[in-house]
Amino acid sequence: MVATWNIAADAGYYARESEAQASYYVGGREPEGAWYAPAGDFGIDNGAQVEPDLFERLYAGLGADGTVLIAGNAKGRVPAYDFTFSAPRSATLAWAFVKPELKAKIEAAQLRAVRAALHLLEQEATFARRGHNGQTLESVPLTAALFQHGESRPAEHADGQVFADPNLHTHSVVLNLATRADGSIGALFSIAHRDLKLAVGAVYHAEFSAALIELGFEIDRVGRNGIFEIVGIDDALADYFSARRQEIEAELVKHGVSSAEAGALASSIARTTRQAKDEAAFEDRETIWKQAAARLGVDLTAIAEGLLRQERVHDAEQAEQLLAERLAELPAHLTEQRSVFERKDLIAAVATALVGTGLPASRISAEIDQLIEQAAVIEIGRNRLGHARYTTPEILAAERHLADAAIRLVAREAFHLDADRIAAQSKDAGLSAEQSGAALIATQASALAVIAGAPGSGKTTTLSTIVSAYRDAGHRVIGASSAWRVANSLSTELGIEARATASWLEGARHGHDFLQENDVLVVDEAGLIDLRDMNALLDHVEQAGAKIILVGDTKQLQPIGGPALSVVERSVEVARVEQIVRQHEPWSRDAIRDFGQGKAGAALDAFAGHGRLVEAAGLSATIGAAVDTWKRQRQPGEAPLLLARSNAAAMALSRSVREVLHEDGVLSGPDIAIPTVTPSGQTTSIALARGDQIRFLSRNDHLGVINGTTGRIAAVHQRGGEDPLDIEVEANVEGRTVNFLLSEIADSEGRARLAWAYASTIYQAQGTTVERAVVLVDGNFDRHQIYVAASRARQQTTLVFDARAIDRQLAGELPVGQTRKDGAFEPEVRRAWLAQRLSRTSTKESALEVQSAAGGEASKDKTREGKVEKQAEWRGREPARTREASLD
Repeated sequence: MVATWNIAADAGYYARESEAQASYYVGGREPEGAWYAPAGDFGIDNGAQVEPDLFERLYAGLGADGTVLIAGNAKGRVPAYDFTFSAPRSATLAWAFVKPELKAKIEAAQLRAVRAALHLLEQEATFARRGHNGQTLESVPLTAALFQHGESRPAEHADGQVFADPNLHTHSVVLNLATRADGSIGALFSIAHRDLKLAVGAVYHAEFSAALIELGFEIDRVGRNGIFEIVGIDDALADYFSARRQEIEAELVKHGVSSAEAGALASSIARTTRQAKDEAAFEDRETIWKQAAARLGVDLTAIAEGLLRQERVHDAEQAEQLLAERLAELPAHLTEQRSVFERKDLIAAVATALVGTGLPASRISAEIDQLIEQAAVIEIGRNRLGHARYTTPEILAAERHLADAAIRLVAREAFHLDADRIAAQSKDAGLSAEQSGAALIATQASALAVIAGAPGSGKTTTLSTIVSAYRDAGHRVIGASSAWRVANSLSTELGIEARATASWLEGARHGHDFLQENDVLVVDEAGLIDLRDMNALLDHVEQAGAKIILVGDTKQLQPIGGPALSVVERSVEVARVEQIVRQHEPWSRDAIRDFGQGKAGAALDAFAGHGRLVEAAGLSATIGAAVDTWKRQRQPGEAPLLLARSNAAAMALSRSVREVLHEDGVLSGPDIAIPTVTPSGQTTSIALARGDQIRFLSRNDHLGVINGTTGRIAAVHQRGGEDPLDIEVEANVEGRTVNFLLSEIADSEGRARLAWAYASTIYQAQGTTVERAVVLVDGNFDRHQIYVAASRARQQTTLVFDARAIDRQLAGELPVGQTRKDGAFEPEVRRAWLAQRLSRTSTKESALEVQSAAGGEASKDKTREGKVEKQAEWRGREPARTREASLD
């Protein structure tokens, strides 16, 4: 239901299905197209019928008289873009099964919602390039041809029947040309349209739900980005009539993602796996749908009557109250995982809040104005299009609190160690010049130090010298990290007490202070500590009179919440350790550095040149190639680390590994299936047998395990009955035997917090060092993920990717209707596409950083001095049509 965005198909793809409108409701063709053209550009009347000849000429960049409208009209020009708006499954079925009068009203509601969404697109993101190299953007009118279609492509259903499901959707073909202020014609800046896709989809959902409520329908099951269903059509019926969607979702599951995670891949799968429409059956589609419902025993008359009986008086007061409650929660929701959000995020959130209230999408601007007027959200800067960027007062206050605390700790002259002695100890330990410099900075007279460095740069070696020096000086040193596994490594490698950050803070909340005066707290992987926890740590350090040493890298994986390390770094001299020493081979160290700098093309070339880049065709073959590599590199007592981006992909790798282990006799006895939960909270299941490697996903003091502890199954059996939580497990864990029932490690929903230990996600692996690693790479990796994944192993890292999946992604970027003859692209094209994906950065920004860059606050130097100026409040409505925006 989220709006999809693609390069448009050949003009005839849309127009040729507009014949025989008169017989539409009795099985005729799709209805005629209609123009969206509020500005009347090119002499088009808004709402007028699309005439195929004019449409095809404008599509080709020609005027009605054949005049060339736009320069550069050569081969390769993108003629248009297709925003497709698909009705919710239940609304589509209501449309398919109700009488013609109500059917027409639902179609009118669909058209109204599409026009509301396009109005947002026009007001917020429709620009044409101007000036030298097109570096200036000018707001221009939007012109689009709207074509309603009513079915999906044919697909096989659960009962074996093959037919096209009902699928009410509208292709909004946005012409890639517009009239500029001086009367000249220019092409659109399409990136702005693409980036606004989610907000456009949310506005569509808000307006469509409001229109349906006006017709008497009731809205429920509101989900991500405002996706909703209507009461009266249950999920089982919708599932049956969603065979095409299930085909696509099944393909996505194979790739370890959902449609919400990978909209582009979903779109490309939809296009590259579609069957041709059966024109002969086109006129009988409603008969086919009714026959299918009859086979299911569904009484369509009863359903239609049930939908019609929903006619009710809309309670305006209740709607306003519901909206107010949702808007009150909106700022906190927007900053759960980030500190800064864009105007498009705010639009999408407000639109989603409107869904189900019956209030129209035209309320969005007023509600945003009110949030700004009430200072529930604060504008802190502008993006390159001139659109506002926001944060909340709470986030800004938290960041200022953190910055101020950092300033005070830096200014506290304590914990100084003799520099000559540190230099001598560094030399004795064999530290490099960078590492020695970091040790000197970390032991200066200050209660706060930050060591930032590349993965594999020997930060632990550097810390050993620092910890030893402080211990020798009589200080107690303890450690912390966001993950128990990393904390345990700190404890083992540095010989200190170390715990997960959450454990230290939870104890403190219950009155158990973990810091005393003159203590030194070492925090590893500090880049993963979010704003709330970093504030708590620095508060405890300051109150206790202790010192904190933060060790991390903002270039690696980002925190789940708002960033904190970057805020602290604004207030302190950062000791940087950039020279990579972990990898044995110089080319590998260079390639990892290239990944971190966004030069993924050079890095991939290096891996390919050394035989470490493996290409396979299809997901099964790719997983097989990864596991074959794992099998070849396996040594007694040591197996390579298998890495994947998602939990689903890691599980797919683990299943393949278990097949190998069954064949080798490592696993024995029957497989016993158990319900489990992934670290991200998704329900799944795994099978356990004698010999299986397992990973605990939560701390259990009774068993003596933490999140990340691994073990090997010695025995597993069902004690009696069929209760999956009554399964008893005996496992060897770190040289000892533990016995437990699954109920002891289950969550409140009866899902065991347990996983196979054959493969890890990249997030789980940050901070891990191994000898060999095999990485399952996909197009959803970014710079941070590949930087971490490629740097885990000392001796050898192999990257494996699915060429067919990349071909599908590339095909999805072709105009709708265009395909490659064999569906395959050249290897160099694939690698270039993958390099572009792996070079993307998603570094989380702090509100202070954005505000400072915009000139809304004191400079970084003043921040270090503790001179934090008051937020300059920018009042007033953002202009609906910014005249110019610079891309410089």
